[in-house]
Amino acid sequence: MHTLVIIYLIAAFTWWAILLFKKNEEIHQLKLQLTTYENSIDQLAQTEQINASYSKQKKMILGEGAVFGLSILFGLVLINRAYLSELNTNKKLNSFLLSVTHELKTPIAALKMANKTLQRPSLPDATKKQLVQTSLDEALRLEDSVNNILAAAQLEQSYDYNKESNNLSDLVNDRVKRFQKIYPDKELTSTIAANLTAKVDLEAFTKVIDNLLHNAIKYSMDNSPITVALTSEPSQHILTVTNQGPTISSKEKNKIWDKFYRTGNEETRETTGTGLGLWIVKSIVQAHNGTVSLENPQPSGARFTIKLPLR
Repeated sequence: MHTLVIIYLIAAFTWWAILLFKKNEEIHQLKLQLTTYENSIDQLAQTEQINASYSKQKKMILGEGAVFGLSILFGLVLINRAYLSELNTNKKLNSFLLSVTHELKTPIAALKMANKTLQRPSLPDATKKQLVQTSLDEALRLEDSVNNILAAAQLEQSYDYNKESNNLSDLVNDRVKRFQKIYPDKELTSTIAANLTAKVDLEAFTKVIDNLLHNAIKYSMDNSPITVALTSEPSQHILTVTNQGPTISSKEKNKIWDKFYRTGNEETRETTGTGLGLWIVKSIVQAHNGTVSLENPQPSGARFTIKLPLR
């Protein structure tokens, strides 16, 4: 619809310019004809004056037309950008709502089924243990989804960071151990330098580490290693999380940091998530004056690197 409006405005402006030029030409010709009937001795001077006035009118029409045309063009460009931006936002929001619906309904359904099964008498102990573990996994998945939604809402409303000196080594080590316990089938290893401290918001930075680990586990291949490393340089601490999952294309390297963005089709996608995790990571890291980047290690996979300045 907006394309038709743009075409109409351009056509109307072009037609207006043509009519104005025609009218100016008609007036010019009429003035020249009047000078021939007057038979004045100053006829040549009058003709030159009429031609000069005609030339001035043409320049004025061209100048005003150019300014008016550029103004319309500039306005149309802004309107088109706003329209496309709104479409993109609505598309991402719809994708987010679909993913959130899936992320909330799936663990709830799994929890209901596991609890109903546990109510049956004479269940083997192995089955009970498996159902309890399934319930725990789904409850944690539900908790992570809700936490990300709440974190995104807080960050949107100017979250008040409480930055204090914290032991970054202990924080990373604790989060890695937690994920090793939750996902015992994943090969999660770490190399963490001892006693590295940084002035960070403990709660916010915990979300950063958790989201990077969740992302690595979600996209890692079966039995492929996930490595976490924390090192230090004179001016900064460096945290890397590497997985050997699918390589992220150059086209999507910048898009993955956008809010609600998720690769693939929402209705056929196999991976879980809300499209908020990496946006939360980037927002929190930037609030700590740090940087986060993505590299594609060889032969495949993704390496996320956070550089946190010491000052």
